[in-house]
Amino acid sequence: MTRSPKPSGTMSLHAEVARLKATGVDIISFAVGELDVNSPDSAKRAAIKAIDENFTRYTVSDGIAELRQEIARSLSAETGQNFAMEQIIVSNGSKQASFNLLAAVLNRGDEVIIPSPYFPSHLRQVELLGATPVLLETALSDDFQIKPDLLKSLVTDKTKVLLLNSPHNPTGAVYTLETLSGVAEIVKEKDILLLSDEVYLGLVFPPAEEHSMLKLFPELKSNFLIAGGFSKSFAMTGWRVGFAAGPLEIIEAAGIIQSNTTTNVCSISQKAALAALQEEPDFVKKLLPELISKRDTALKILNSINGLECLVPSGAFYLFPLITKFLGKTYDGNKVETSQDIASYLLRKHGLAVVPGESFGAPGFIRLNFSICQTDLQKGLKRLKDGLEQLQ
Repeated sequence: MTRSPKPSGTMSLHAEVARLKATGVDIISFAVGELDVNSPDSAKRAAIKAIDENFTRYTVSDGIAELRQEIARSLSAETGQNFAMEQIIVSNGSKQASFNLLAAVLNRGDEVIIPSPYFPSHLRQVELLGATPVLLETALSDDFQIKPDLLKSLVTDKTKVLLLNSPHNPTGAVYTLETLSGVAEIVKEKDILLLSDEVYLGLVFPPAEEHSMLKLFPELKSNFLIAGGFSKSFAMTGWRVGFAAGPLEIIEAAGIIQSNTTTNVCSISQKAALAALQEEPDFVKKLLPELISKRDTALKILNSINGLECLVPSGAFYLFPLITKFLGKTYDGNKVETSQDIASYLLRKHGLAVVPGESFGAPGFIRLNFSICQTDLQKGLKRLKDGLEQLQ
């Protein structure tokens, strides 16, 4: 039976914003999930060198050995566990990494537990593979932390994978030690796989702490899969470099899947990623003070909007305000009944692009990327404030 996958809501919105801008419309976008900084200079230099040296042919499908070795070294240092090069596949972004891992372990009818709000591609990938996504609801009132008792109640004999993402897109939540401890106990007790999407690794704002589950719970190593990448932590979204890591037999299966779908990641991008990891491993940490400043600027304005509620994000670079108190209001005789309606209204009437919560399974919310230039950040937030307050 033919499946009909849904497109990425964030990428569809990005395309619409690009179309409007091309026609001369003044749009400020809070929509796309990327940092407003340039890729590391080390990556750019390495890419130019690779081109000059004609490093432009196929590489092995799993990625060049030097990059896999460097990723393995980095993961070993981070987790306290020994990762061999053979346990790493370099993929076309973290999305492909997670898809390859899921494809390697899932059969039709298997269940995958995904905390909600969720990253849309996680849900779609599970559906594309014929498995069943099971949503684990989290709430703003609990800072979007997972309740272990609720998680445990969702585990059945069909559960194959728990899919986590921390720092979290879209909420900006970072799972606490208490949350992770409860999750680890259930993963061990039920002997399920845990797929950790770590593409926002390093983007954690003090006093929140970033915890490596494998360092805390080394006994999980045979159950633990990692999808990571260079898009967020190294501001390399366009380079399309991610990686998958985990037990050897699963990685070998994921490698076969990749070899029969996309083959290798762009050879030039691999050399760029290698240089970034070797020469600027703390790239993202240097960005944290400015990101915290932008977050706090945005929160100050959001908190001045009567009726809006928002978590103070501990990581990533998103704000995820609840806007339900504005639903049911009108403009020009039109009623806004959903966050999708709010997003359409803000785009058409105020030149502001935000992502509606429906894209993340969270109607009543909108997602804002606050990692844009300070001038546009403040202008965009003023448009948001004006737009919401002008609803009748």
